[in-house]
Amino acid sequence: MDAAPTPGGPTRLTGHADLSNRPDFEQLLLALCRQASGDVHLDLAELDFIDVSGVITLLRVARTLPEDSHLVLRNPPPSMRRILEVLGPAVRDASLRVE
Repeated sequence: MDAAPTPGGPTRLTGHADLSNRPDFEQLLLALCRQASGDVHLDLAELDFIDVSGVITLLRVARTLPEDSHLVLRNPPPSMRRILEVLGPAVRDASLRVE
């Protein structure tokens, strides 16, 4: 899993996010959230794979943001959109938006 910030744009995530690297993925996301003021934008277009544990990690991290801030996911893969649909209520309760 790699993260590449783009000046004035979202942070681009590449690689995979699954149970094997969940702790590292969570620490990376928490660091991004601590550095941000306002919404945290992630571009997932180059994310090779994300499983349910990766999506749940995103939801957990989104809940750590200040009340008016969101974790904004751009270009999530279709499989991730399906996981988010299945998790429905948990997604609505988190500070997470999908664009």
